Amino acid sequence: MTSKVKLKRHGLLRTAATLVTACRSVTASIRFETVTCLRWVRRVALVVTAALVPLMLAPPAVSAVGRRHITRAVTASTAPADLWPEFGHDPLHSGSSSNTAISASTISAASGLGKRWSASLISGSSRAPSPVVAYSGKLSETVVYTVTFGGVVSAFDAATGRLVWKRSVGSQVEASPAFYRGNVYVGDLSGKLHALDAATGAVRCTFSVPAIAPAKKAGEVVSSPVVGDVDGTGTTVFFGDAGLHVTGSPNDSENGGHFWAVTGVGNAAGDCRKKWVYDNWPNKGSDGTQTGVWDEPALVKNGGGTWEVVFGTSNPDQSVYALDAANGSPLWRFHTQSRGPDEDIGAGPTIGPPGANGFADGVVYIDGKDGIEYALDLTTGKQIWSFTLGPGSDQARSISEAALSGNTLVVSYATSVFALNATTGGVTWNSTVAGRGIQASPAISGPPGNQVVFIGDNDGTEYGLNLQSGARVSSTATSGTLTASAAVADGMLYIVNGSTIYAYAPS
Repeated sequence: MTSKVKLKRHGLLRTAATLVTACRSVTASIRFETVTCLRWVRRVALVVTAALVPLMLAPPAVSAVGRRHITRAVTASTAPADLWPEFGHDPLHSGSSSNTAISASTISAASGLGKRWSASLISGSSRAPSPVVAYSGKLSETVVYTVTFGGVVSAFDAATGRLVWKRSVGSQVEASPAFYRGNVYVGDLSGKLHALDAATGAVRCTFSVPAIAPAKKAGEVVSSPVVGDVDGTGTTVFFGDAGLHVTGSPNDSENGGHFWAVTGVGNAAGDCRKKWVYDNWPNKGSDGTQTGVWDEPALVKNGGGTWEVVFGTSNPDQSVYALDAANGSPLWRFHTQSRGPDEDIGAGPTIGPPGANGFADGVVYIDGKDGIEYALDLTTGKQIWSFTLGPGSDQARSISEAALSGNTLVVSYATSVFALNATTGGVTWNSTVAGRGIQASPAISGPPGNQVVFIGDNDGTEYGLNLQSGARVSSTATSGTLTASAAVADGMLYIVNGSTIYAYAPS
C-alpha cells in the first residue's frame, strides 16, 4: 500500500473516531441527549466507511485499532437511556422521565417549544389514547406508537415523523398501547387484546375476553395494559375490562367487568392465553351486573419480594386492589369514600417503590371521582394519608393519574394542578391553568432540581410548569382537545389531540 493511501485511510479513521469523542464531550457539557448527536455521527461514519471500502480491499488489512474505531462509530446509534414505552412511562406509572434535553431551564432559555413535526391521525373522535415511545431493535430506531379511537395503530419515526407502518385492529380503542420486548399490546372495546410486532405491525396473537355469566357479551377493554415477567415464564399482560357499557343505562352497564392476566408473545405457556382472571368484587350492585375496571394497572415488586398488580374498580365497588401478579390471589383491598352516586376509580395508581421517601413497604398513590388523593401502604393497603382535591363525584370528574418524582407528587383536578409532598400529603404549590378542566395526566421531564411538568387541558393547550415552583414556563396550543397524556423521550415531547400527533423540542 502506498504512503498516500495509508495517509488517506488513517485520516478517515481518525475523523470518525474524533467525531465520536467530540460528540460525547459536547453533549456532556450542554446536557443534551448523547444519542441524538451520535445518530448524526453514525451517518458521517457510514460515509467514512464507504470511502474506506476500496482501501480496505488492498493488503495489509485495517489494524485492530482501526476496526475498533469504525465499529464504534457505525454502531453508535443505540437505544436512548430513557423512553416512554407504556402509559405513565413505566410499570410503576411514575409519569417521570430523566430526559435532560427538556427541562424547566432549557424551555425558558429557548422561549418555549418548537414543533419538529406533526402527522394526521384518522380518528373521528376527540378522544385519543396517549402515545408511547420505544426503541425498536429490529428497526434500529426510536418509534412513537399511537392508536386512534377508530382503532388504527400507527408507528412513526420519532425523529422525523415518517410513517413506519399502520394497522387497524377492527374495533374502537380507548386504551393506550404498551411496548414490551419487541411487541406492542393494545386492547379494544370489543374485548380483544392484540399483540403486534413492533417493527412491522404484523399480528403476533390475539386474546378475546370471554362472556362470563350472567353476561352475554364480552366486556370492553378501556384499561391500558401493563406488561412484565413476574414468574420467569416470560411476558404476561395485565389489564381490566369494564363490562359492557350501555349509554343511558341507569346502572351504566349490563354486566360487571373483570381483571385479566394473559400470556404475551414468547411465554412458555403459549402466546395470548388466559393465565388467570379475577372478579371477586364484594359489591356488584343490586342485580350483580355492575363493577368493572376502567383504570390502567401498575406492576411492582413489594418489599417481601412478591410481584403485585394494583388497580381500582368502578362504581359501586370503588375500591383499590392488590393481587399477586403470578397467580391472581388477593393481597389487600381498600375502599374509597362515597361522596356521591358515581365514584369510579378512573385513574390508575402511581407507585412509590419500597424504600422511597422513607417508606420501607412502598406507597400506592391513587385518586378517582371522589376527589381525594390517597397514599396507601403498598404491602398492606393501609391508608397513610389523604388529600381532598375537590368536591368529587359529578362536580369535577377527575380521572388524572398522578406523577411522582422524588418527594413530589403531581396530580390535576378540575382546572388545577397540585404538587403534594409525597411523604405527608401537604401542598407544595397549586397552579390554575385551564379553563374547561383537565383529564390528561401530568408528565415530568428533566434532571432533579430543573424539572418541568407537562399537562394538557380540554381547551387544547399543553402547559409546561416548573416542578419546583409551579410557575408556567411554556404554553403550546393545538387545534383540538387534549385528553391524552404527553410522552417525553429522547429530547422530544409528543402529544396527541385526537386527530393529530405533534412532536416538540426546545426551540
